[in-house]
Amino acid sequence: MRFHGVMAMVMVQDIERALRFYRDTLGFTVQDEQEDWVLFQEGVSLGLSPEPLPEANLAINAVMVTLIVEDVAACYNEMIQQGVAFFLPPTTDGGITFATFRDTEGNLLQLMEMQ
Repeated sequence: MRFHGVMAMVMVQDIERALRFYRDTLGFTVQDEQEDWVLFQEGVSLGLSPEPLPEANLAINAVMVTLIVEDVAACYNEMIQQGVAFFLPPTTDGGITFATFRDTEGNLLQLMEMQ
């Protein structure tokens, strides 16, 4: 079996708020947009969750979107200036540097730099 790419679908409660975060804060480029989903050129899409999630479920994440960058520390500093709250600052382990934050919907995202 061979995979030719990966698409991450992020389910959200407020698609307009999530769109602004991914497009304006993270700098993703919208490839296609409909009423209930958005596809970005970066291989991530947003889908409007078909039903509201209980507040308690926001702490449970089945998927983490990892954004591969050249310099985690530089991206971290830029994103902090834009108001993104990280709960794990840049950390290096086994030659990989990463920093973790949540989007506007409580989904986990991670910056990763492979050295």
